[in-house]
Amino acid sequence: MLVLNKLSKGALIGHRGLPAQAKENTLQSVQRALEAGADIVEVDIQRTKDGVLVLSHDENLKRVFGVDVNLRDASWEELKELTGGELPRLEEVLELVAGRAGLFLEVKHPEDALPALEQVNQRRAQDWVAIISFHPEAVEPLKGKVVTGLVYAKPPGLIPEAKELGCSLVLPRYNLATQKAVDFAHRLRLFVVAWTVNDPEKAKELFQRGVDGVATDDVENLKGALEVFE
Repeated sequence: MLVLNKLSKGALIGHRGLPAQAKENTLQSVQRALEAGADIVEVDIQRTKDGVLVLSHDENLKRVFGVDVNLRDASWEELKELTGGELPRLEEVLELVAGRAGLFLEVKHPEDALPALEQVNQRRAQDWVAIISFHPEAVEPLKGKVVTGLVYAKPPGLIPEAKELGCSLVLPRYNLATQKAVDFAHRLRLFVVAWTVNDPEKAKELFQRGVDGVATDDVENLKGALEVFE
């Protein structure tokens, strides 16, 4: 599995692409992350009113696009016009990445998990895609069908739950990726990805602690800084 192989070597993950240089969760941001040498790119998935899977962390587009509209209450055609064509569909991102790097698809709503898997299967992208979520009920129906991971931001974390659900990785907020937690996850044969880290010293510390991946808003900067440390 390419996505797990990347983690086994210590991976830098482009958090929402490369938002330090381009609007987050857009094709341009993903392309920048690929060009900067991201091992894996992480994007967020939402579904429009008419069932089109698109890239967006927020339901409301005001923060990113300056448009006060809930994308889950609007059609794809409406959103395409409102965002000047910048809001990408999941299928476009799968086509862009195409195995050039790993891809994390973070499902924000559990009901979007199976439709996301369907598109991954259509593209035969199971080798380089992982579907991740804060919601255990999102990854549960995906067990054995694609690489999955649980994301969490509060103690005590979800390491045992991830193992029980058949996940391959856990994704703690960086402050929860303690030595004890990393060692525990590894004993259960789970990869550990810490998020979101933009400080090179903190990233170095986490890698020394044994995390398998670090998600960052600026892959280019962090990659260059870590190479200096080597």
